[in-house]
Amino acid sequence: MALIINHNMPAMIAARNLGTIYNNLGTSIERLSSGLRINSAADDAAGLAVRELMRADISTTYQGIRNAADALSMIQTADGALAVIDAKLTRMKELAEQAATGTYTTIQREIINSEYQAMAQEIDRIANATNFNGIKLLDGSLNSVNGGQGIRIHFGVGNNAAEDYYYVKTDDTRATSTDGLRIGGDGHNDIWSTGSYALPYSNNNLNGCCGGGAVTDPDANLTGGANAAFMFGYNWDGRQNTDSALLSAHYVAGRYGQGCATITLNELAAQVNLGTQSRVGIKITAALSASSAAGDYTVICIGEDEAYYVGSRNSASAKAMDSSVLIKMSGGTAAALTSAINHNSKSFWAMQEGSAVWVFAKDPGNHNDWEVERAGSDDSDKSALSFINAADNSETSAGGRFSMGGQNWGKMQVYQTAAGGYAVALLGRDVGNDMDLWIADSGDAVLTNLVGMTGVRVMSQIGRASFSEIQNASEGQFARGSHIRTQQAGQLALEAISEAITRKDVIRANLGSIANRLEATMENLTIQAENLQAAESRISDVDVATEMTEFTKNNILAQAATSMLAQANSLSSLALTLLR
Repeated sequence: MALIINHNMPAMIAARNLGTIYNNLGTSIERLSSGLRINSAADDAAGLAVRELMRADISTTYQGIRNAADALSMIQTADGALAVIDAKLTRMKELAEQAATGTYTTIQREIINSEYQAMAQEIDRIANATNFNGIKLLDGSLNSVNGGQGIRIHFGVGNNAAEDYYYVKTDDTRATSTDGLRIGGDGHNDIWSTGSYALPYSNNNLNGCCGGGAVTDPDANLTGGANAAFMFGYNWDGRQNTDSALLSAHYVAGRYGQGCATITLNELAAQVNLGTQSRVGIKITAALSASSAAGDYTVICIGEDEAYYVGSRNSASAKAMDSSVLIKMSGGTAAALTSAINHNSKSFWAMQEGSAVWVFAKDPGNHNDWEVERAGSDDSDKSALSFINAADNSETSAGGRFSMGGQNWGKMQVYQTAAGGYAVALLGRDVGNDMDLWIADSGDAVLTNLVGMTGVRVMSQIGRASFSEIQNASEGQFARGSHIRTQQAGQLALEAISEAITRKDVIRANLGSIANRLEATMENLTIQAENLQAAESRISDVDVATEMTEFTKNNILAQAATSMLAQANSLSSLALTLLR
């Protein structure tokens, strides 16, 4: 190597090597201080990708374990309630055995029956009240979730039905339900039907309307006319005992069958049994602005595709919740809004109660995806327009999401009579001594005018059936076990309660098997998470012994390189000795 003074090549070589060694030393320090072999993609790009996927799976697996634990807690809650129902059923069978002997009088059996009915009502209360995190467990509502499969318990990292989740459901364990244990509820308040258990045809009823006789095919269309309507409700607070009082939105469960030429008796029952219809109140305390002045308007938006307006309004003047249907009201009153909805809406129907317009979703069930909102420019309408939440009767002027649907307040049953025709009965739990379940009468003007057209056809009033009529029906399973007022009824109740105990035991056994399965799932997931954690550690974590050896080596090299750089920096001074 030539002796030069313009460049100090030995120093540059030493400096370069020192920089490399310092970088390696920094990497070792980073790994030892963090405990990770991979701190950035530059350390190991492929390893980083694998590690992040594994970390996501590990976190998801641990959440799956918690999901399974929550499901196990839910099942234990249901099983605990069923254990209490066990005791009530045992007592009911004891009472039925007592009533079945001939040593008691009619009055004494009435007293025995009162306790029997109290036990049935307590089973109903337990079944209706048992919930986990707000989810009803024993009232049969789980049978309508996910297409009848029940609650989905998700615990895997994917979405494969064979690997990542399964379903949990419980049947109806209410005593006085046609879908449940079917004991108790002796028909005095629970079962309502026409007195003759026949569906008469006439020009003003939905009961067939095709020329006389009884319904002979529950799957045949009920040709009641294009405007036929069926409405029923539930006296859920036990405060009302007349049709006129019950014909208010607070008690209406739903209206079905408009265009009933395409609905059968069985389809009607299926619609009713899906549950109540969601609703919201729109309160108009003073006539909304109907001015024709430009920009003077009020828009009431319902759902995502309907909007009703009063005043001067065009599509460019205000946003109406992405409305694709814009309908002008004939005025700014509650009556005008009711009429506009019933004449034009495809998704909703309305009832007017004074200054309030109650808007119902036509489809039964709980619809949380529709909103009611106000949009407009007339400030004078702000104080006159508000919205009512039917669930708690609260009011707001801001609009928002509203729903009071999905409640299974009653069941509609279709069955064949001894005469060969078909009849309907509404069954539900007792609330008090008043009428609990009801169907609107054809003479009720409120129902007659619901669709805003003339000639509306409605189903006639369903009256209270006597117990003898219920007992003599060709499908009288519910009557067997419904009471123990007579010796024969007590004997029949013994059979009904034995069947109820069997149905309950099947539910408990199913819950027990699912609980065992969940425990096995949790154990398997825990082992899986541990193995994933170990695999992730092998990829991501630093081997301290190996890295410390590397650190020591780099530390020694750094010291040597530093020393050599000092020596190299002095080499250029040798050239000066030749210049002297």
